[in-house]
Amino acid sequence: MNLRCTVIIALFTTSQLVCSEEITTLDDYTITARPIGLQSIEHIAQPITVLRDDDLAEKQSTTIGETLANIPGVTTNRFSPLASRPIIRGLGGSRVQLLENGVGSMDVSTVSVDHAVTIDPIHAEQIEIFRGPSTLLYGSEASGGLVNVVTNRIPEYVPDSFNAKASSSFNTNSVEKLLSFKAEGGQEKMAFHIDGTNRDAENYSAKNGQILNSFYDSKNINLGTSFIDDWGFIGISYGRFDSTHGVPLNPDDPAELPFIETEQNRTTLSGQINKPFSGIRTINMQLGYNDYQHTEFEDATTPGTVFNNEQLDGRVVFQHENIGVFNGVIGTQFGYRDVSAVGDEAFLPKTHSETFAIFVLEETDVTESLHFEIGGRYERQRNAPDNAAVISNDMYSISSGIHWHILEETALGLNISRSQRAPAVEELFANGPHVATGTFEIGQAGLDIETANSIDLSLAREKGFLQWNLSLFVNYIEDFIFLQGLDRNNDGLVDGVDDSGTAPGEFTLVQFQQDNVVFYGFEVAANFNLYSGNYGQLDFNLFGDYVRAERSNGDNLPRISPAKIGSTLSYRYSDFSAGLNLINNLAQNDNGLLETDTGGYSILNLNMNYNVFTGKRDLNIFAKAANLLDEDGRLHTSFIKDRAPIMGRALIVGFQASF
Repeated sequence: MNLRCTVIIALFTTSQLVCSEEITTLDDYTITARPIGLQSIEHIAQPITVLRDDDLAEKQSTTIGETLANIPGVTTNRFSPLASRPIIRGLGGSRVQLLENGVGSMDVSTVSVDHAVTIDPIHAEQIEIFRGPSTLLYGSEASGGLVNVVTNRIPEYVPDSFNAKASSSFNTNSVEKLLSFKAEGGQEKMAFHIDGTNRDAENYSAKNGQILNSFYDSKNINLGTSFIDDWGFIGISYGRFDSTHGVPLNPDDPAELPFIETEQNRTTLSGQINKPFSGIRTINMQLGYNDYQHTEFEDATTPGTVFNNEQLDGRVVFQHENIGVFNGVIGTQFGYRDVSAVGDEAFLPKTHSETFAIFVLEETDVTESLHFEIGGRYERQRNAPDNAAVISNDMYSISSGIHWHILEETALGLNISRSQRAPAVEELFANGPHVATGTFEIGQAGLDIETANSIDLSLAREKGFLQWNLSLFVNYIEDFIFLQGLDRNNDGLVDGVDDSGTAPGEFTLVQFQQDNVVFYGFEVAANFNLYSGNYGQLDFNLFGDYVRAERSNGDNLPRISPAKIGSTLSYRYSDFSAGLNLINNLAQNDNGLLETDTGGYSILNLNMNYNVFTGKRDLNIFAKAANLLDEDGRLHTSFIKDRAPIMGRALIVGFQASF
């Protein structure tokens, strides 16, 4: 760790800050991605960030990746404005699981960076970000972290009255036009929910000009209903997602402007039974089914590759009565997935995958100030491609943590875990050209299971005048899977091949390899009040993060996010609020093979909100100015950082009405 990062830690941990008592305390939050009865954030040792209310509204963007990009410890791998997944502590793709109300997104966004995530954050009521391995409750795909988007699409209570909300906004840079609505109501024991979104945008402009083929258009609608009684509830929801987005691959050749059309039909069942029989407090059940397809077009009329994904994901969780001093849950997770790619870029064979797991999580209060939890998981995954032998993996994970109030308002968290991840389908069976990344990818059926050994230490002041937190982590991953360039002709350079993989060509020849890798770093944040009185409240926030990833031979892993330091100045008076946000993304020079340096840049954003009137009917108008300095920023985590820099200066205006 260099001197600059050491100074950053010292600065944040030694600053004497005075915070406002009006800051929301952690006790007010519950985590829906945790089982019923184990949801209090004040008892969780693992670092968690919860976005909701004004903080969520300020950060909401087109995708989950963009919404969370400036959270400490989180960045994005943005390929295009509609294809963006979060990266947590340097890990992304199939190591970070995206959930909607506890059920996976069930798209193919982990297979390739140019594929869109089908969860739109616009209707989120809360977003939960788990840093570090979360395999205990959610399995292999959460070995690096977890993001859960909470909506009310399956109502768990009957609203007192009908309520509806509509919002609209306009972005001057990309000419994005957004319209969304949501309505909820019910009577006696029935409740319903409906929401929908329509957004479309033209090519956006960076500082040095327009980024060709960065347009997008997406629509989704969701319907849900529940029957609710004293014994619990049972509900169902249906969602339809459609999108078209450009792939900004060859901006210098207008004849090559590929785009992707995506369709998803998603059905989810959810229920809870209270006190079904002696010894069991609740039974929670979730079942999601997905029918997904997207088609990649080489031009306006020529379809290329078609991806299909049929998937089912289910969970049943039993919360038991106390056994001695322990309160906890035991559960099972199961599902299957049929994924295929047919066409010009069919680098994946049709594969049928099955997963089954059981898990247990127990907690207890050792003393009034010391909370302890421990849990374990067994998971079996079976992959059956149509052109190769079946591959099965058995995985075992265990986690233990404490949350200790060493002082009344200051808590120490320690979480130690051993978690395992099975190789993803593309890591095992890929064999073909991948246009989005400019590579010819070769999988290895003999890849071993990844095993992550993690230690996470956090210190936080949770209440009172001062609120701050610091997290330090080390994650040693055995048999980490990554792409490595191949030099088959022994000329000292990575080979370039054609789309057959045999003759010289434009694709970089790469193969999935394994090595032991260590990730380490920190996240830090602090809040304090500059003024609180008759003329409103003025608050200041500081935050920063750092992550480093090194192989056993000392080489760096590619596309690891650089450190960032941010600050926010926010003001609130009566029905008016405003915020000024500055984020410094530092340069990244610790590069992997074939990578180039990425320069640092600073993003200055401004937001303002005014409640025109409040009460039973609310009207809020808002304005956001993004990248006020019009910086030419490049994302080190992006495969196309040089072709698709960040959006230039933009003004977003809009309103939200409730009635």
